[in-house]
Amino acid sequence: MAKAFEDTKTKNSVYLTMKRHTYSTKKIRAAEEAAETAAGDSVMKTDEKDKEYPTMVRLTHGTKTKLSTLVQPQDLDRFMVQYTNIIKINMDALKKKERKKAVKAKKATA
Repeated sequence: MAKAFEDTKTKNSVYLTMKRHTYSTKKIRAAEEAAETAAGDSVMKTDEKDKEYPTMVRLTHGTKTKLSTLVQPQDLDRFMVQYTNIIKINMDALKKKERKKAVKAKKATA
């Protein structure tokens, strides 16, 4: 990851996406629900808000470099600290924003 950010000083861009990762897909959930209804047993469902999910981190650099990893909930704070340090070190590669000069309207004084 650090190597990808270092390479941005000369060329290319780095795109990083983070999102919650769930292990089940719609097909798996539908199959589980069908199995529950077929058995006739009522199953107590857990609250979705109480579950902790890992975070999927994907990094794309240029056209050939793609990295992805799962960060477990207990390791997320440590990951974010390391990621923040990498970003701070490589901040000098950023371009300054080009601002348009505002046209000042002259007000007629009466």
